Amino acid sequence: MRNRHLYPRDWERLAWQCKERARWHCEFCGIAHGTWVVSRRTGVVYRACLQAAHLDHDVWNLSPRLAALCPRCHARYDCSLTEWDRWVIHERLRHHCLVKAYQQRVGAEG
Repeated sequence: MRNRHLYPRDWERLAWQCKERARWHCEFCGIAHGTWVVSRRTGVVYRACLQAAHLDHDVWNLSPRLAALCPRCHARYDCSLTEWDRWVIHERLRHHCLVKAYQQRVGAEG
């Protein structure tokens, strides 16, 4: 997982609960966790491991809306964002980093 430091501390528990709620099946296409799949793009065979996807793309939310998705559906969902959505997500990340840097600086001075 990229940028793990941005996720809630109990992320593993939240992700597990999301997958349990979905009965270990992708909530979009229905494929079961651990099913062997052939990549349509490369032809490589891989095991579909469910991922907890942020439906709002807000990794800082301590009570996120999550969906259990296979890698294919997760990628498709993330790619469906419009350019505006991508810009907003980028700005949220930038804002979060600036606030964190400010808090660290103030904490060091105080």
